[in-house]
Amino acid sequence: MNNIIESATLDDIALYLQREDGIDSQSAYKEAQMVIDGFHDMMDKGLITGWYFDELGHLELLPSDNAMRIIGNNK
Repeated sequence: MNNIIESATLDDIALYLQREDGIDSQSAYKEAQMVIDGFHDMMDKGLITGWYFDELGHLELLPSDNAMRIIGNNK
């Protein structure tokens, strides 16, 4: 699954926020864009390689190999 990049789209995340937080569509899209901007920032820093919704509907991040090494060294 390491090939997943941006499999949860802006629309997907906005709909999730509307459903889970009970916010209106316009607010959901603004918040979803902030979430995706944060994901792109994490990708630029080499922390994640992508994101997706898992089979339970949770938004998940795919950590990079570098991030996994850092996590492993801190245990």
